[in-house]
This record gives sequence, structure tokens and C-alpha cells, in this order.
Amino acid sequence: MSQPAPISCTEVWGGNRAADAAVELPGISGWVFSRPFRGEEAGGDVHYVSSCGTGKITRVMLADVSGHGDAVADTGRKLRRVMQRYLNHEQPGRLAARLNRDMAELSAGTGRFATAVIVTYFAPRGRLTLCNAGHPTPMIYRAASQQWSTIEQPDAEDIANLPLGVLEESGYVGRSLTLQPHDLVFVYTDCLTEARARGRGAMLGTAGLLELLADLGPRLHDEAPGMLKRAIVNEIERRGFELADDLTAVVLKCTERSGGTGGWGFARGLLRFLVAARHPRQIPWPDGLLRRH
Repeated sequence: MSQPAPISCTEVWGGNRAADAAVELPGISGWVFSRPFRGEEAGGDVHYVSSCGTGKITRVMLADVSGHGDAVADTGRKLRRVMQRYLNHEQPGRLAARLNRDMAELSAGTGRFATAVIVTYFAPRGRLTLCNAGHPTPMIYRAASQQWSTIEQPDAEDIANLPLGVLEESGYVGRSLTLQPHDLVFVYTDCLTEARARGRGAMLGTAGLLELLADLGPRLHDEAPGMLKRAIVNEIERRGFELADDLTAVVLKCTERSGGTGGWGFARGLLRFLVAARHPRQIPWPDGLLRRH
């Protein structure tokens, strides 16, 4: 197993190629696993991890883009640019709305769209905010109760949280949670829930995946996030289900309540922001600096 690598302030890491890597961020550690179907070099799943200019805001985005090849690669590059611009915005609803408008422009006349889940973690308060745009339901493990459950989106009065690119004016509502040390958050693409049993053709589904996680037991919260990913994939296949699509899974584990990277980290992030100010079109405006938490 590879050792977790820290992500630098203002860095955006990811893409749509195969990945099996640990990441270490303020107050949270994680594992990103991506396996394009049939061993292809790249697939339709796009994943990104970023850290804001102050080192306090971590963002993870996982998207399942319709189409393959160059179409997905172009969309992936677009998503990266938007991620960079919104690095320091804590509320993922803004990012989802921007991504939706961009996808609507990209998909004009093509019918292309993407489901996505955007996770934002504010380390000083252990606050995780999640915005789901038509994506499979994320799951959370609470170490205190030793139980898994789904993270459902709040009800909205208007049409909201549609896949990106379906309706240009769709709104996006987030769900906020407070994480405690050893809590786990699991986000994934529909390859897992749409895995079909050999011979019977029945899909695993969200309920089946949740049951599988519960059966794996609470011992997993003491393991590295990468062990959980391996255990889930191995257990699905052991139970006779076939994974027949691009597969991407992200496991996040709360490690501590962190104030970020300290005084020097804050100063370094501010310096990078001031340098970026020489290029106004690329400035990631710092919500984390300007808002009181």
C-alpha cells in the first residue's frame, strides 16, 4: 500500500485515468480508487481532490460523465479549471451551479450530461458539506455508534440537484454534517450499486451495498481508507456480483479537528493568492479568508 501524499495548497489532483492512491489533507485522510472498464487507459469517471489557499478547505468531486474518449477528456479538463477557480468557496452548491451551466453549454445538441457529488470539508470545525447532482447516494460510518447509513439530500421546494447539464437553471442544495475522529465517508460511481448477480441478473442496489458495508463490520474504521476500498470490491465479487462499468470510489476518514496548516500555511496560502491576483481571470476568490466561521 502506498503512503499517503499531502496535497499542496491550491493544488487540484485527479483526472479520468486509473488511480489507486492515498491522500493526506488537514484533518482528513483518504483513498481514491479508479478502474476504467475492461482495462482501458481512461474512462467516463472523473475525480478531483483539491486544497484551498489556506489549507483549511478540502474538496472532493466525483463525476460520472456520459460518453467516452475525447469527449470525457475535454469535459474533465473543463471540470479541473472550474475546480481551480472555486478552490476557496466553502459551499459546494455554488460550484455545482457553475458546473451545471458549463455542462449545459458543452452538451448543447449532444445530450451529454454528468452525475456528480461534491464534498467540501472545513477542517477547523470538522464540517462536511455534500452536494449531490443525481449521483448514487453517499454513505457515512459513525465510529461512535459503529453504524453505516446513507447521506440523503434535503428536500427542496423547486427542481434541484439534477445531473449536470440536464437543466441549465437547476438549483443545488447541500447537506452539512459534523465529522468526529474515525468517522468515514464513502462516495462511489454507479458501478457498485448496478453490479449484477451472475445468473440471476439482480442488481446490488443502494440497500444491498449498505448491507454489505454493515456486514464488513466496525473493525474497518481502524484500518487505512485503502483497506476499506479493497474490502468492498472484494466482498462484492465474492458474493457473485459482476462489476461491468468504470469504477471509482473515494473513502474519506476524519483524523482530527485541524486548524489547517498553521500560521506558516496560512501565510503561504495568502502569498499564493496575492501572486495569483496578477492574473485576475484565474483568481480563486477566498471564501475561507473572508467569511467568519
